Amino acid sequence: MVRRVLLVRGPRLSKDSGLGRAHHSIETLLKRALVPNWTKIKTIEHKQMDTLFSRAMKRWFSHPRIVSQVSESTEADLIHITDQEQAHLVPKRSKVPVIVTVHDLFHIRPRIIDGGDVLVPVGDQKPGFFRRIDLKNLEKGLQRADLLICISEATLEDVKRTFPGKPVALVRHQIDTEYWSPTLNPMSRDILGDLDDESKMLVITLGSNEKRKRLDFVRRVISSLPEEVSKDINLIHVGSDVKVSDDQLLAVLQNAEVLLFPSASEGFGYPPAEAMAAGCMVLASDLPAHNEIIPDSNLLPPISIQDWVSELTKIHADWRAAGGVPRHPSDELMEHVKNILSPESQGKSLAEAYEKVFLA
Repeated sequence: MVRRVLLVRGPRLSKDSGLGRAHHSIETLLKRALVPNWTKIKTIEHKQMDTLFSRAMKRWFSHPRIVSQVSESTEADLIHITDQEQAHLVPKRSKVPVIVTVHDLFHIRPRIIDGGDVLVPVGDQKPGFFRRIDLKNLEKGLQRADLLICISEATLEDVKRTFPGKPVALVRHQIDTEYWSPTLNPMSRDILGDLDDESKMLVITLGSNEKRKRLDFVRRVISSLPEEVSKDINLIHVGSDVKVSDDQLLAVLQNAEVLLFPSASEGFGYPPAEAMAAGCMVLASDLPAHNEIIPDSNLLPPISIQDWVSELTKIHADWRAAGGVPRHPSDELMEHVKNILSPESQGKSLAEAYEKVFLA
């Protein structure tokens, strides 16, 4: 029997944003029939509002009212709200079960994370009056939900502590392995233009300038390299210092020798997963979220500059020994991502989560 799901979110977020990308992946799975025995009947969403007043009215009043009304008459078997920032939309009364995907609880449970060399504040440490009300409504919505889907084991444990007894399920994000594949969807290095210097080893970081990304640590690692190594490196901070197109991002990940990802905190962490799907070596901090999806051999002590220098020096030695030619994609890393984060894997996990609410 094929069951029907009604997807719900707030504003129509771009696929370039983390939450927008996560929502889009769920819609794509359902459209491609990769969620066994489930199909989507509709998505309830709204366009981005232009003014603060219109955003507040839509978020707190008109959109929750629409979702509540639909929940009382829907032909769906299940309602899925695709991110916790819209948990206030969980109806107080619904004729069908309601599920919410929780990417993280950083705003609901703000904290200070010890990144080793830096204390990173995560979430709203001092939210304003209206945001405090908003956060309370989100927490109440999560309490009303019939099941909470968590995108990582770290998030799942956080949810269990915050909402003891609440049914939960683990459904990791998907990575479009075919899109990132250097064999199935190769992108020429030439598209990088002036960003690239083919006489040097391409090393990248990927993400924002947020403190938790620890780009200062990367700079300390690079400055600690032997001169014969550092002079051979072209370091590009993608997303922080340099903005790139989708095609350029694909080319960067398919041609870089290594992605440095020392981040102190991630709800999931798309960059290292996408890099591995492109066959790119990853060096990441051995911290929660990373160590769920990244092989142990690619994890390093988060504050040991010498360990990072040593690994980067080895990668450089291999690059020099190969004559400075573009790297060979790592089949091992590509297969690893395919096994745990492919669309088929996420679709199966999502179906199991959906079915769980009917077994309670």
